[in-house]
Amino acid sequence: MKLHHLQGTQAAPGTTRNTHAATGLRYATRDRALAIVSHELRQPLNLIQMHANLLERLPASAAPGRIQGIAQAMQRAIASQARIIDDLLDVSRVRTGKLALRCAQVDFGALTLDLVAALSARWTSGQIRAQVQATDPLICHADAVRLEQIVGNLLDNAMKFSPAGAEVRVRLSSEAGFARLAVADSGCGIARKFLPHVFGLFRQADTGAAGLHGGLGIGLALVHGLAIAHGGFVKATSAGPGRGAEFNVWLPLHRCA
Repeated sequence: MKLHHLQGTQAAPGTTRNTHAATGLRYATRDRALAIVSHELRQPLNLIQMHANLLERLPASAAPGRIQGIAQAMQRAIASQARIIDDLLDVSRVRTGKLALRCAQVDFGALTLDLVAALSARWTSGQIRAQVQATDPLICHADAVRLEQIVGNLLDNAMKFSPAGAEVRVRLSSEAGFARLAVADSGCGIARKFLPHVFGLFRQADTGAAGLHGGLGIGLALVHGLAIAHGGFVKATSAGPGRGAEFNVWLPLHRCA
């Protein structure tokens, strides 16, 4: 009896290998993301537990100032963990299209300058210099809370990767119907091959600086998602490792009817 082989029932060997490689890459990415998240969430918990143990061992005669210092350290750790969780939730909302924007007319320039002033007071190892290159207020129809996240994450990123004594430069301008925010630093810089991926979720873990500075790498992904949600766009530039970086965000200016 003559046997007839069925055509197309078996995948080509190369296709099978490619499929397995893609699946392995997805699993590796997932496992890396879980490891990063677990590590970052565990750090604040360790601090809270350590200071709770200190409080437990303190004698009844302990100075109020010492108790207050421990309580403040615990509050900072709780705030840090809450921010990580909030950022993760926001990134998830952006990626699934479930982010709700509460838009109104917002002076993007004034909002940015207020955040610069607040963060400058807290960043004692460097300074932030802001410059406005616009004759009119930079009014955007936007969610003010989300704009604060965009500016705050860019400033946090610049400060985190800047050496002691460095200066972060913030420039605000009007450009072809958009409000433009540029945040430049003189920090560790970005390799050319990594630039196209810098706004990717968890991609900070791929940089050599991540081991030194830590972090989830979701801040820039959130900036990208929020800018797109507002009808804007983002861009990162760098001359290379050790030569700083600049992050730009463009948001549509409000147009009067």
